[in-house]
Amino acid sequence: MGAATIAALGVVAWRLTVPPGEPPDYSGERPALVDDGYVSVTHSVHVDAPPEQVWSSGNDPNLSLEDIVQFDNGFPAVDTTQPLVGEWTPGERVGDRRWVRFEDGHYLVEEVLADEPDVFRYQIWGFTSVQRIAVQHAVAEFRYEPEAGGTRLSWTYSFLPTTPILSGMVQSFLDSTMTPMMRATLAGLRDHAEATT
Repeated sequence: MGAATIAALGVVAWRLTVPPGEPPDYSGERPALVDDGYVSVTHSVHVDAPPEQVWSSGNDPNLSLEDIVQFDNGFPAVDTTQPLVGEWTPGERVGDRRWVRFEDGHYLVEEVLADEPDVFRYQIWGFTSVQRIAVQHAVAEFRYEPEAGGTRLSWTYSFLPTTPILSGMVQSFLDSTMTPMMRATLAGLRDHAEATT
């Protein structure tokens, strides 16, 4: 491999990792959902509080996404969010959209698909990080189900790979990076809900 080829590969790799100077234009249509092809992971936790209290606690307007999401294991934490459509009022967020900026300067965008007492579902796309190579979009969902006098709080992430051949790599990302974050976040939501009983 010649020096020019190595230099070109270095430039490509650098461009894939450098965050944008400002958020992308996220005003276009959200990607269409598909019937299959997603790679998914689900985690859940029992909360000693009724579903309505768990929902209310986790959707407290005084809690920011930075307060709720507990990233670790090498993934950058949430730095800030900016509403683009709607006011993100809990229970009234269907169609609301916001961008999320991470501590490494990269972005993604979220749009709410369902905002009911038993389910909160949202779609994620527009990754500026290297995830954009492997993931077209993702759909995430929280479910609040009565269980043994409390609540079974479940969180599912489903990623659509850009090509089926990358499904294994996407599953590995879910297992190694998303799973610790989901478990830590669910534990935090449980503790917060139980502390407010």
